[in-house]
Amino acid sequence: MKPYKYNLSSLSREATLIFLLRTLYEVVMDFAVYIPDEGAPIVLSKGQLVSLVERGCADTLIKSLPEIIARNIITPTDPYEFDEPGDINALFIDITGASISTLERALNPDEPQFPEWWDAPVPFAMNARGMLKLNPTALKMFGSSPERLNAKQLPDRDEFIVRVDGVTQSRFITFTRLQPAIYSIEDCTDDLLEAQDITWWAAVGQAWVREIENQGGKWQRLNTPPGDNKNYIACDWQGQRQGFLKVDVPSKDNLQEIQADENNNIDSQKIDTAAAKIEPQNDNGLDIPQKDNVISDIGPQAMALLAAGQGHIFEA
Repeated sequence: MKPYKYNLSSLSREATLIFLLRTLYEVVMDFAVYIPDEGAPIVLSKGQLVSLVERGCADTLIKSLPEIIARNIITPTDPYEFDEPGDINALFIDITGASISTLERALNPDEPQFPEWWDAPVPFAMNARGMLKLNPTALKMFGSSPERLNAKQLPDRDEFIVRVDGVTQSRFITFTRLQPAIYSIEDCTDDLLEAQDITWWAAVGQAWVREIENQGGKWQRLNTPPGDNKNYIACDWQGQRQGFLKVDVPSKDNLQEIQADENNNIDSQKIDTAAAKIEPQNDNGLDIPQKDNVISDIGPQAMALLAAGQGHIFEA
């Protein structure tokens, strides 16, 4: 087939029909073929594209052609009508971009069109109409297991990680987009497992310092040992010193004394607060409140203290 020098890199299924028509004139082709991710290829002649543009579809995207066909706006050309489809060149657009081939390709749309550098000694994967295809280098590295993945469910991102379950263990593969449907792939199993291990130990450390705080202790991250203080731990990761953790946790006896002091302070505050509500009268002949009234003025907190026998607030 005669090679063409036209740069088709700017033509994709995100382009408009008017742009497709102009490109069709530039490459001197009579037919354009859109191969969607699902369904039959859509073959349109130059005249049919002109008709769509004149009917107001100039700014319609190429990827919307299946909807146009479903609405019976136009009937595509049947590639089986040609006696020698292998002798007729056409402009093809699919998920991988644009290329020039014969109409015979429209009869076998599931056969992927690999780029010239497909056999390079680098692992590549291609999303070919919902099927994942690996180049020979990738097949040697990963086997055929990744080709069992549903390519339609791959994330629409420039980089992502996929888990592939094997016979003995799972492997994690990083996909990096090179072209709309072609990726370079790399085994990241060891890196991911190491990251999971780091996450686990980070969670252990956070849980531990929370427990220290719950016990009334304190901790501090240091870059150097804290002098003569022995309450510190050297923190290493894979043989590399990351710093030091200083830990001060009160002993059990001290913790009980601290708790007792806190309770006494709370009780004293409650007693003072309740007593402030009772104002005993002096000897000037004023009436002293009856005991029932005093109790009603004390409130629930002081009542709890009285019930526990922790002291009298007022005695008439």
